[in-house]
Amino acid sequence: MTDADPLDSRPQNGTLTIRVANLHSTEDAHSVIRLLDEYACDPMGRGKLLDFAAKERVITDLTKHPSVIVYLADTGVMVVGLAICFLQYSTFGAFHLLNIHDFVVSASARQRGIGRALLREICEDARNRGCQKVTLEVRDDNVAAQRLYRREDFGECEPPMLFWQRQL
Repeated sequence: MTDADPLDSRPQNGTLTIRVANLHSTEDAHSVIRLLDEYACDPMGRGKLLDFAAKERVITDLTKHPSVIVYLADTGVMVVGLAICFLQYSTFGAFHLLNIHDFVVSASARQRGIGRALLREICEDARNRGCQKVTLEVRDDNVAAQRLYRREDFGECEPPMLFWQRQL
């Protein structure tokens, strides 16, 4: 699949289309930045806009990353959902997996099934790419996202894992 190939071939006449972003397209790049900014401002993000340097770098960096797949939920009028994912490899299981790193539906478009449609298309595309699982991280206090993920058969890892970091 190329960057511009749609995952869903439904017409763009107001129906939802989930597609892989073309990060070389100015329109798609602007949609990614706009939705990342909205996500960053949300209380479940960082509560503030992305800094200017990050906005200047992120699209270029993503286009250079060999395992990135960016999905957009497009109503035909506006892009209202975003998932930035990375293909990974499980050494213990010897299989490919897809990690959802960022996942956002615009606040104005929530509660309309867009998140569910986006997750389902991501999982189907991952299956078509030979992945055996899809992973994601979710904040402990993001109850709404957890409800969506559980409805779509996501659950805690076995064994349960913690997501740790070290700032450099």
